[in-house]
Amino acid sequence: MDFLARTEDRRLLFRMAALSLVALLLTAALGLTMTAYVNRALVDTYAGIMGTVVQKYPQAEAQVVQDLSAPDAASVSLGHQVLGRYGLQDLGAAQRGVGAGLLARLLPGGLALTGLTCAGFALLLAGYRRSIAAQVVGLSAYLRQIEAGDYALDVRDNGEGNFSLLKNDVYKVTVRLREQAEHLQKDKTALANLITDISHQIKTPLTSLGVLADLLAEDPPDEDRRAFVERLRTQLWRIQWLVTALLKLARLDAGTAAFKSETVVLRELVRHALEPLEIPLEIKRQRLDVHGDDGASFTGDFNWSAEALTNVIKNCVEHTPEGGKIEIAYAANALYAEITVSDDGEGIADSDLPNLFNRFYRGANAGENSVGVGLALAKAIFNAQGGDIAVHSQRGLGTSFEIRFFRGVV
Repeated sequence: MDFLARTEDRRLLFRMAALSLVALLLTAALGLTMTAYVNRALVDTYAGIMGTVVQKYPQAEAQVVQDLSAPDAASVSLGHQVLGRYGLQDLGAAQRGVGAGLLARLLPGGLALTGLTCAGFALLLAGYRRSIAAQVVGLSAYLRQIEAGDYALDVRDNGEGNFSLLKNDVYKVTVRLREQAEHLQKDKTALANLITDISHQIKTPLTSLGVLADLLAEDPPDEDRRAFVERLRTQLWRIQWLVTALLKLARLDAGTAAFKSETVVLRELVRHALEPLEIPLEIKRQRLDVHGDDGASFTGDFNWSAEALTNVIKNCVEHTPEGGKIEIAYAANALYAEITVSDDGEGIADSDLPNLFNRFYRGANAGENSVGVGLALAKAIFNAQGGDIAVHSQRGLGTSFEIRFFRGVV
């Protein structure tokens, strides 16, 4: 029964039942009062009869009391005949006297009882309506607060009534709205920061482009012109790479980057990540040692992972001197697949290690063209696939990056 399932309705029903019980008890008390009054009237009538008969026939007192206590049918019939001859068949006068007295005694009490019962039910209904109206007003006020952007008020109600369910639903919607508002604010802040970062990072290469353009406008010698053009190309490439990396970071931050769930063989991933770095490795005559379990793999996105791994290896290439060594090892176990990229370069200062993966952070040994985005992008890509990257380094001994892709995450 839906009616009994609602707390407010059960409370109202119990109160009405209690009021009805009180009214019933008062009615019973009134009935007992009426019965006592009628009994007294009957006793007075018998007393009058006994007194009259005993005055006339004192010797018949005992017999009269016995006959009145248990009259037989013949005596009752004879009595009706006698009363009929004198017009007292219905005892009208006597009954009217008793009825008038009874009415005079019971009418005020009956009217008062009826009025109190009706007033009690009216008060219960009025209280019920006021309770509903108060809850509606409170809920309306809360909705206005939400409309004004104030989500702080908590209206959770642990009851079982309709309004309790409605309040709980409103609270759930409020939580969702608050979360959406917070996400939107974070997105706005992230967008503003992204625009600021792009503007700040592009400012330097754009300034260089302007200076180089002015120098070219002065019609320098051919050798200088070629040098200026090469520097222009470098700055343009830097701007292009920076904007692309920042946009990818923005997609990762917003959670809009689509990652495939495919089997990635570590051997193929390392080979693909090394392809863009073949020329820098050859120019610096660096030795490359790649080894590992050819069957090792993980589940993730091949292209995104290759781009992140390229950025890590590129960092090692840039900070390893000519003729240095770069080692790449890969393996897998029941918990994760791991790639380790190590070099014997200059190493990283201890003060730079905590901030190494922060975007736009440039350590003490950062190159002239470094903008501090590559490792931040790599970490974001690994984290988005349930992986992680850690770095260990000692000055003068080299650096080692440990990349892990955990099982069952993507």
